[in-house]
Amino acid sequence: MNLYRFEVTLKGNEVIHVVIAAENDEDAFRLVDVEIEKHFLKLPEIQDISLYEKKKIRKGNGFVLSRLETA
Repeated sequence: MNLYRFEVTLKGNEVIHVVIAAENDEDAFRLVDVEIEKHFLKLPEIQDISLYEKKKIRKGNGFVLSRLETA
């Protein structure tokens, strides 16, 4: 099982992050759409879905989500 972090670019260049646990990349991309549909009352127009990080699920693994730009 893997933990995936996606960056999803919506119309208007708004970026949202989606974190998914899945067995493989194909399932992870499919589940991004499912989670977005569950989150929004009206489905936004998606411009791009990018896989940003992928990690094996192990004790202590995680992601940092931040609005701060890193240098």
